[in-house]
Amino acid sequence: MHDHPDLLTDFIKIINEFGYQIKAAQDISNQLFIWEIIINIKKNMQDELKQAIRFNLQLCYMLEEGEQIKEINQSLYRLNHVFEQNFYRFDQKEVAQGLKYFHNIIISTYGNVQNFIDDLREVKENLYFFRKRYDQILIEKYQYLKKISLPLRGYEELRMALLTILKKFNELKLIIIKPVVFNTLKEEIDLLIEEYIKKYTVEHHNFFKKLAIFYNNLYSLSEYKALEYLSHIRVIKVANSMKPIKKYIETFFPTICQDENYGEALAQHAKCNCGFTLGEILAIPSLNKITPMLIKGVLEYIEQLNCSKFRPLFNNYLSYHQDSRIKDLLNLKKIEITKILKIIDYNLIREINQALSNTYPLKISIDEIAAELIGTYSASQLEILGGKFEDELRTAIRDKMEGIPKYNYDQIIINLIK
Repeated sequence: MHDHPDLLTDFIKIINEFGYQIKAAQDISNQLFIWEIIINIKKNMQDELKQAIRFNLQLCYMLEEGEQIKEINQSLYRLNHVFEQNFYRFDQKEVAQGLKYFHNIIISTYGNVQNFIDDLREVKENLYFFRKRYDQILIEKYQYLKKISLPLRGYEELRMALLTILKKFNELKLIIIKPVVFNTLKEEIDLLIEEYIKKYTVEHHNFFKKLAIFYNNLYSLSEYKALEYLSHIRVIKVANSMKPIKKYIETFFPTICQDENYGEALAQHAKCNCGFTLGEILAIPSLNKITPMLIKGVLEYIEQLNCSKFRPLFNNYLSYHQDSRIKDLLNLKKIEITKILKIIDYNLIREINQALSNTYPLKISIDEIAAELIGTYSASQLEILGGKFEDELRTAIRDKMEGIPKYNYDQIIINLIK
């Protein structure tokens, strides 16, 4: 090696670049010493090189930058190519030949030693990037940015900042091998996320505050309270009950967010668990549009309470409870809606249920009766057909009421079903 001073200089540069601080006068003439260092470098780095190649592949995939894989891994591929040669044998007889091959493969791969050193520096930065698991930080930040949803209009500054940052991922290699580029990008992302969270928190608060006011006003309506109470009458069912009202509200209005710690969660997720999106607008309808639906349901209950099916039951109950408020309710007319709403409360509904508690609701299928009515009848025999229908219906009632002592037909409510 003393016969080739340029070769000696090359090996000093190479060994020093790998982190072994040696000088020309310090055992550099010992070829075995140099060869031992090179073999150790190969053993220590080759597995990490292959791991970094895999990490780069994963990183590009997660950041949707697959076209950059080749460029990012190029320096890793070249050094791995150098280390994959088969002349790295710790044989004292082949040391000189090994050093020669090593130098030759570097020159043939890189052109000159300086190019190798420049490439090696990129490799070291790449390996450092993954040792620090900066790839995971980058993936988490990117995924957060991609989940930020902005409306088509407004938020122009935030939108431009977001687009500008996302565009910087097109230079992924620089982010990996230039620490200053990575740190600058991370700071920019953190500032954007901080600004986004501020806006999101304020809008989230205002949105659900407005929604809470709406629900409070709705639930405070005397019409809403009355229909809610009436819906707890166990026997009577109406079409315009509280169920479709609540279904309407659930369909067009979100529920109040219950996540008290959503502000902390926003550091990891771009949205609260309630699904609120920045810029989301809550269109609150006038309660005047809902009130008629509620009144319609209330009046339908009043109509059912007074119908021939239930009124006899209440009359029977009132004969024993003459001071009952049920009498006051039943005597009110539909146009007296204000008085109706005022009288309905929890205690009244409880008493209505008590009055109806001695009834027996029966489900009787039309098919059970129709089978016995099959035949040909003259139009002049309708009374006979009606009588036969009544007989079959009474038979079905007796069958279903078997075992129930002391009942009368005023206590039975029939629901004919198909």
